[in-house]
Amino acid sequence: MKRIWGLVLLPAVAGLLLFWPSGGIRSVFSASNAPETLVIDAGHGGFDGGAVGADGVSEQHINLRIAQHTEALAGFFGIPAVMTRPDENALGFVDGRAIRENKVADIHERQRIAEQTENPVFLSIHLNKFGQPQYHGAQVFYSRNNPRSKELAETLQATLAEGIDPENNRRAKQAVNTIYLMKKLECPAVIVECGFLSNPAEAERLQQEEYQKQLAVCIISGYLRYRGET
Repeated sequence: MKRIWGLVLLPAVAGLLLFWPSGGIRSVFSASNAPETLVIDAGHGGFDGGAVGADGVSEQHINLRIAQHTEALAGFFGIPAVMTRPDENALGFVDGRAIRENKVADIHERQRIAEQTENPVFLSIHLNKFGQPQYHGAQVFYSRNNPRSKELAETLQATLAEGIDPENNRRAKQAVNTIYLMKKLECPAVIVECGFLSNPAEAERLQQEEYQKQLAVCIISGYLRYRGET
C-alpha cells in the first residue's frame, strides 16, 4: 500500500480517502484545462462476457468496476473522462441479431465514441487468461498508430508494478495487428490487462473492490505521470 500512495500527491490522496466510500466518489476538484479527454473503455459487456475464471467469474463485470473506479478517480483529479460502456450492457446491441454482427457493432460504437471525443486518449481495461495457472501480473499493450501510445503504456506498466506488484517484470508491448481498435484508432491508445483470471490468487484479488481501487489509483497515477503532472 505504501508504494501506491507514493505514486500520487499525498494531500490529494488524503482528500480522496475522505470522499471515496465503498459506494462511490464525488469530485472535489474543478475540471482542469487539460487538452486531452481520457476515454475509459471497459472491455466486453452484455452478451460478450470475455474471459471466465475457474470459479465462473466473468471478465466483463470486473472490467466495468475497474473502469468505474478509474473514471471516478479521474474526476477527483479534474481529468476530463468519458466511458464507452457505462453499464453491464454491450454497445449497439440489437436483440435477435447474429452474435458476430452484434460484436462488430459493439466495437464500431467504441471506435465512434473515441473518434468523436475531442483530443482523446483511449484506455481499454481487460483481464488476461492463459492455459497454465502460474502466470500473473498486469501488462499494458499499445497501438503503433501514435508514438505517444508507447510512452503511455510504458508509464502505466511502471506505475502498476510500483503500486501493486513490484515483482512484476512484464514490459509494455505493441498490440498485435488483429486487435481492431488498436489497429484503427489514431489517438494514443492502450489496453491495460489488469491481471490473469486463470491465476486463482490473482483472480480472487481482482474481484475485491479495494484491489480494483488500487488498480485505478495506479492507472490514474500513470496517466498523470505521462502528462508530466507528478
